[in-house]
Amino acid sequence: MADGARAKAGAGSYPLICLNATTRPSVSSCWRFSSSCSGLSRASTFSIAFDAKKDADGRDEPGHDDVGELPLKAVLSALLVTMTISTAQAQSLPGGFVYLRDIDPTIIQDIRYATPNNFVGRPLAGYGAGECVVKRDVGLRLKAVQQDLAAQNLSLKMFDCYRPARASLDMVRWSQNGHETAADRRYNPHIAKSELFRLGYIASRSQHSTGAALDLTLVDLKADNSARIDPAKSYADCTAPVAARLPEGSVDMGTGYDCTDAMGHTAAPSITPEQRAWRRRLVAAMAKQGFVNYSKEWWHFSLPGAGGAAYDFPIQPRTR
Repeated sequence: MADGARAKAGAGSYPLICLNATTRPSVSSCWRFSSSCSGLSRASTFSIAFDAKKDADGRDEPGHDDVGELPLKAVLSALLVTMTISTAQAQSLPGGFVYLRDIDPTIIQDIRYATPNNFVGRPLAGYGAGECVVKRDVGLRLKAVQQDLAAQNLSLKMFDCYRPARASLDMVRWSQNGHETAADRRYNPHIAKSELFRLGYIASRSQHSTGAALDLTLVDLKADNSARIDPAKSYADCTAPVAARLPEGSVDMGTGYDCTDAMGHTAAPSITPEQRAWRRRLVAAMAKQGFVNYSKEWWHFSLPGAGGAAYDFPIQPRTR
């Protein structure tokens, strides 16, 4: 869902959009982000700088490059160029980001927020494709993890990687819309959705937007992972036995992905020894490459020092 210790900034605390040009503007030259500004999301042109506040994991203080003021005429010219660039050119990713599929195509991807199969029940803002986008160093380390796992007939499965900042704000809006359905309760069986933001399970800022955080699990390649979600079926909540909850095509970690419950805590005492062993195996495999697990979400990992500025470029289909 959101991340780490969860920043408790209000939903109106929008990050800042800064031109990522040769001569970049300082914070005083930035504009407030609006989800309606879809024309201002050219992947190689814009980034978002967190205004000297901690990210949602509470582990870093990503900032921005204060390089000097950009003349207004240059800013307007850059905006005009940005708004006329075609979608076909949007493959150029900013800030050292890459498609994980270009680093290691063997890593399984199930990017939930690009589908209706998530706690919001629809694709989130900014997810134009189910592609895992990461910082290059993060991708190379994931490749190394995957190589170690392959020898054990296991694979990583990615649920979420880079997350556009607008998607986190979309989560906040969803949590405050005043409606709660049975599908919502599958992911939040014991907490009202209206409480998720106050309790810190959803945050308006996420380390995922810096490219340093990941949501993932393990897949046993020898097992039958063919089960698919049946839209007509009524599934149990995320804490139910694996046969009763939404199929995920992965090992049984004791809860489903994005389960807002104490059972989702990595060291939860209520899970079985086998489920605990799988969690420890995942944590150990990731730790070998420097990734750190968030103790309240068995699926959430981050790479210390890999973050920085947060971004809001939309995730587009990979075309090459």
